Amino acid sequence: MKKKYTGIKLEIMAVILSLTLAVTAIMSFMVLNIQKKSLTNEMELRGLSMTRNIANNIADSILMKYELEAAKILKEAMQNKGVRYAMVAGSNGKILAHNDMTRVKSAYMPPGRLLYTTPGKNTVYETASGEKVIEFTASVVAKHKVKIGTVYVGLSYDLITNALKRTYFDIILVTVIAVLLSVLGAFLLSAAFTKPIYALAEGARIAGMGDLNHKISIKNRNELGLLADAFNSMTGDLQKAQKAEIERLALEKELEIAWKIQDSLLPKSFPDMKKYEVAAFYKPAKEIGGDYYDVIPLSAGRFGIVMADVSGKGIPAALIMTMLSGILNMEAPANPDPVTVMTKLNDGLLTKVGGGMFATVFYAVLDTGSGSVEMVSAGHHEILVYRGSAAAVESYSPKGAAIGVLKSMEFGTRMEKISLKVALGDKLLLFTDGISEARADKGGRFGMERAVQSLKKNGGKTCRVVVEGLLSDVEGFTGGQEQSDDIAVLSIGRNA
Repeated sequence: MKKKYTGIKLEIMAVILSLTLAVTAIMSFMVLNIQKKSLTNEMELRGLSMTRNIANNIADSILMKYELEAAKILKEAMQNKGVRYAMVAGSNGKILAHNDMTRVKSAYMPPGRLLYTTPGKNTVYETASGEKVIEFTASVVAKHKVKIGTVYVGLSYDLITNALKRTYFDIILVTVIAVLLSVLGAFLLSAAFTKPIYALAEGARIAGMGDLNHKISIKNRNELGLLADAFNSMTGDLQKAQKAEIERLALEKELEIAWKIQDSLLPKSFPDMKKYEVAAFYKPAKEIGGDYYDVIPLSAGRFGIVMADVSGKGIPAALIMTMLSGILNMEAPANPDPVTVMTKLNDGLLTKVGGGMFATVFYAVLDTGSGSVEMVSAGHHEILVYRGSAAAVESYSPKGAAIGVLKSMEFGTRMEKISLKVALGDKLLLFTDGISEARADKGGRFGMERAVQSLKKNGGKTCRVVVEGLLSDVEGFTGGQEQSDDIAVLSIGRNA
């Protein structure tokens, strides 16, 4: 099920708008309180000032009982904005002067229900019509000595209410402007913020579809720009990694093909040698290697026995091994003398291979009829022969230079040929230096002496047991750690 996502632009706008409204509400509340206190203080100062002026101006008129003069002063006071009444009452509670002369000599009555007293000790009433009035008082003192009454002036609370309404309107106007500006600012900010994010998301989607050439262009010099640069760098690295992976897969395919070719050169089965049995084993240190063994049918019950070790590992060694196999299989049947075969092999490789590549090769011709063996070695280490009659092991190491080092004439003169007889129960054991130079995890090499002891232990058994016993002894010696060189083993034994 596809996930639903909300737009980050709307989320940013909602947050900014909420903050704007919250700040505006707090500021409005504070401004209204301040404005209300200010208006109340201003109104009280105005009412007290007006009341005291009336008290000062009307004192003589009251004292002299100039009722018309007193009424005139009170009527003039009524001209001030918001004044609802103005009067003077005596100590007995009778009205001495009033802006409405019909109220003179009547008893003073509060204008309505008492609501509360202001911080300036002035009382607030609610009239019968529902209007709020603040009443101010001041003593009327004649000749600065005799108190003859009290002035009462009522100011409408609408003066404060109307001013607050104007403040409300101003606040609402400011709030609307602030909201509009915040919405506009939030839109511009979110657009500027979400555009590069969208570019990043789109770039990730395109890269996820396999297009690693796509680059994200973000001009911001902030973290988003840094993220875009990191993304572009990542896709570049992924391209390199992808290219390397393709090359690796191609190389693996090439190695697989090369291994199949090499594997096809190593015998899966051996020719029928009548009285003789054969067993072999091969394992390269890498995917492919340079060790090689073979049993080549010649003529009249004669067979060529080969064990070779090409210097190096991997594809170069495998290519040399392939060439070596081709030359041997061509020259061995045509030349009965092992020295001649090796000389031809050396000449063939010298003309085609350079760069310090060489191979050590053991080659022998076995006559299964007579049991005679003629052997030569081109720099290869000794071979082991198990004598069944004595249950002993002999070592043979004909002298000779490695293939690909010396030219034909010098190569042939250095080559030594050794002959021996193979009797019933005897076995030949050939191997490459992957056996003799196998290293233990604590150091030290397997060596030829351990190979001799292994053959002596298993020589009376089949060739397959001889090969497997040698490999088991090597694995026990190395502790099962990864082999460092190619391993090839070949055993031939006479059993009749």
